[in-house]
Amino acid sequence: MTRRSFFTLAIVLCLALAAAAGAVALSTRPTPVAMAPPAAGEGELRSALADYEARLLQIDRALQQEREQRSALAVELAELRTRLASGDAGATVERARTDAGTTNVSVGFAAKELDDRQRPRGLDVEALVAAGFSADKVRAFKEKMDQIELDRLYLRDLAAREGWLDTERFRQEDVDPSIAVRQAREELGDEFYDWMLYTTGHPNRVRVGEVLAGSAAATAGLLPGDLVLSYDEQRVFSPGELRDATSTGTADSTTAVSVQRDGREMQVFVPRGPLGIRIDYATEEPPPAG
Repeated sequence: MTRRSFFTLAIVLCLALAAAAGAVALSTRPTPVAMAPPAAGEGELRSALADYEARLLQIDRALQQEREQRSALAVELAELRTRLASGDAGATVERARTDAGTTNVSVGFAAKELDDRQRPRGLDVEALVAAGFSADKVRAFKEKMDQIELDRLYLRDLAAREGWLDTERFRQEDVDPSIAVRQAREELGDEFYDWMLYTTGHPNRVRVGEVLAGSAAATAGLLPGDLVLSYDEQRVFSPGELRDATSTGTADSTTAVSVQRDGREMQVFVPRGPLGIRIDYATEEPPPAG
């Protein structure tokens, strides 16, 4: 071999070794690791926490305000129920105007229409005694109603303080005074119930507001302004009582209706069922007991 060939072979071998070394180095180089972004600063974290706490506080205040409003509404509702405790004929400033068995027409008492005699108030013992009722029985009834009202007041106060005013527990423990009123009506009679309504400022008469053309009331000759006193010899003091009375018995059987017109009581006969009248409430002084 010539010297020139020897040097050429040596250069080729060196290049081959260098290429092999480079390939090994590339295969063993570590894989780059992705770096996480830098964490938020401590100041930003504190700001986010402060904003979160402020929102929680705002929500808590809104909930507390809602609780207070609900409690106030519950107290108002309980007081309203106490005022309406005289049974079906309990009056409010706004009442429903009811057709006896046909339609319902919304109308109410305007506040200006309620004079001092008509405003709901406590039982007037002297007026009831003067009307001819037993003083002992009237006082016993008043004491019973006063105790019921006191019990309800204390119950409402306790429930409001302990936070269960507008709950099922309160409704279960609350006493319904209308039960005592119904018992007194059964024991002392319709005359006493009539006077009780009148002296406490509640409506005690059902007045004919309108008569529907072609109705049983029109055929019988009922007129606007007539006061319906009884239906089938059953006294009625409210539209609800009259509606219930027309819905009993055998339909279309003839029955008597007593009305008062211009201070004079009269009787008409109608087929049992809807009278076809629109009704107003009225407050009239009853005749003396007995």
